[in-house]
Amino acid sequence: MDDFNIIRNPDKAIDLLKSIKTNYGVYACLGNHDGGSTLNQMTAFLEKSNIKLLNDEYIIIDDRLALFGRLDSRPIGGFGDLKRQDISGTIASVSENFPVIVIDHNPANIGEYGSEVNLILCGHTHKGQMFPGNLFTNAMFTAAYGHYQKDSSSPHVIVTSGASTWRPPMRIGTNNEIVSILIQ
Repeated sequence: MDDFNIIRNPDKAIDLLKSIKTNYGVYACLGNHDGGSTLNQMTAFLEKSNIKLLNDEYIIIDDRLALFGRLDSRPIGGFGDLKRQDISGTIASVSENFPVIVIDHNPANIGEYGSEVNLILCGHTHKGQMFPGNLFTNAMFTAAYGHYQKDSSSPHVIVTSGASTWRPPMRIGTNNEIVSILIQ
């Protein structure tokens, strides 16, 4: 789907994203609409925005936690030579030393992670975007929006409705959002 082209004013968006104040950096993973023929434009956009893209890799933040970024499992148009990897062994080895946070665009993937992961951050569903879409996303996904935890030994999951839309470019009964999470 080449959704880079829906960014109305990339230079203004870059300036806005670069203005984010943080001590530890800004990180992202690719979602299902970020690939295709404009993948290179999207990755360049993120780089110019001072956003570190994590493609099935991790970074240790402030010697306190491991942040893994996953490639989307169902990219529209593909990610070129990039393919989603099995990173379970890497997560298990890192989790012995640090708490683990995973950013995985699609909450359909939360079953891939066990107790070695502390928190999974997702998007994708747009909280249904338009009523009654939320009824469908609630039926399709175990965690369609908000906070979810299967049981006390499972990772916490937070699914946001996101800051944009998918066709059509409007929302009814849902809101755009940027979620702030304080980790202690």
